Amino acid sequence: MDINTCLATTAEFRDLALYSHLIPAIATLILGMFALRRAQNKLKAAYFFAFSAAFALWLLGDMAVWMLDSYHLVAAFWSPLDFTEIAFFLLLFGFVCVDLLPSVPREYSYLLLGAAIVPFLITIGGSAVLEMYQPVCEMENNEFLSAYKVWLEGLILAAILVLGAWRTLSASTWSERIRIALVVLAVVLFLGIFAGTEFIATASGIFEINLYALFTLPIFILMLTISITSYGTFRLGDEAVKALFYVFLILAGTQFFFVQDILGFLLALMSFGVVLTLGLLLFRSNEREIEARHALEIANQQQENLLHFISHEVKGYLTESQAGFAAIAEGDFGEVAAPLKSMAGSALASVRRGVATVMDILDASNLKKGTMAFNKQPFDFKKAVLEVIGDLQKNAAEKSLTIETKITERETKVEGDEDKIRRHVIRNLIDNAIKYTPHGAIEVAVSASGEVVRLTVQDNGVGITAEDKKRLFTEGGHGKDSIKVNVHSTGYGLFIAKSIVDAHRGRIWAESDGNGKGARFLVEFPIE
Repeated sequence: MDINTCLATTAEFRDLALYSHLIPAIATLILGMFALRRAQNKLKAAYFFAFSAAFALWLLGDMAVWMLDSYHLVAAFWSPLDFTEIAFFLLLFGFVCVDLLPSVPREYSYLLLGAAIVPFLITIGGSAVLEMYQPVCEMENNEFLSAYKVWLEGLILAAILVLGAWRTLSASTWSERIRIALVVLAVVLFLGIFAGTEFIATASGIFEINLYALFTLPIFILMLTISITSYGTFRLGDEAVKALFYVFLILAGTQFFFVQDILGFLLALMSFGVVLTLGLLLFRSNEREIEARHALEIANQQQENLLHFISHEVKGYLTESQAGFAAIAEGDFGEVAAPLKSMAGSALASVRRGVATVMDILDASNLKKGTMAFNKQPFDFKKAVLEVIGDLQKNAAEKSLTIETKITERETKVEGDEDKIRRHVIRNLIDNAIKYTPHGAIEVAVSASGEVVRLTVQDNGVGITAEDKKRLFTEGGHGKDSIKVNVHSTGYGLFIAKSIVDAHRGRIWAESDGNGKGARFLVEFPIE
């Protein structure tokens, strides 16, 4: 009677294989889905979820190799394992780069894709494995693919170590250094243990080493969870943090039902103890963060109320001064001496700038508190743009600038608060372009496509650096060099513009090739 070697060589390890693969696959997918659903940085979350899915696929495929009796099925599941392993190494490396680097060029994704093409072609071409060695139920791997995998994984590990060390040393705060160190340590331990034990298992022929190595995965997963929840790698809700901890604790505890020897028990005990310890640290850290956030919210609210009160009072005084200077400049008190009239005109311009500044602060405060009211009515968007351009032609002429326009012939009816969109969005963007452009021309275009109307304002001014882009639409978000050009900037203009655009279901963003290369601001609103 023939012996089924697939059964004979794996029978005593099947319970262990089931737990060591299935539980980490579930835990990794849960963490990946949490990140994808709740994270604000979608590119980072997408890389992490793709890694989670690829790693879970590898675990399920390797589990099938350990659990199945059919030679044909073992061969079928064995074939894509090397490619899947390369894929999740590359995706995890992509996640680390997106997380640690301030900006990642689009070409970077093509580089990762290129590194995966060779193993992908070998796999779909049916050459990833050569033949089945039935006496031990093992497939003979493609030597080139195996060598490619070892070298690529080694390069990825080295690159993560170098990148992690550089970013840890260059981080500006201790909190950021801890976060980076946690991410890098978790990833390096995971990839190092995974690749190292696989190499040892292949060299020695003792493949159950891989099963015991997988017992350390809950530690890696929880370390990543701490960096994700407590240090801002992703932002999840407080309830999500608790849910993740309990899920991982339960998953780590279930391993005791599958241990078959003292070594398995000790590994299970170590894994559960580390998960419990790190989980308690996670809870304490999260509680401290909640308390600090609550105290900060109270302080911010008090500061906001005080700022609103002061701004409101100052606005009243400035409005009275504005009326007085306007009356003098416009001759309401009769003819006055030319020097006095000139002084009144200059003072009136300064007071109007002061009123505009205070109004910006008040509007920003109202937007943050959600108390700003919008009078939404249909209006002609391109007509509003043309009228704002007409109002600002004098400002452009004073700097010898020209405003070039390209306006669509299509109807551009938008439903919204015309006054606020004119003042805070259209005027703000064109006025900024005039202020930040030293010479030449400013291009203003209105186009319509589908159900969207777009305003584009292009200048050739100071440009926007990658670092400035992060602060551009935030409260008080000055660019590093912009304040040198426009000393009267409050930093609230683009914050208010974005808040108003968001309130009208639109979107606003900026594009620039860098410092000194000009900028392009784009706004889109749904067409009525």
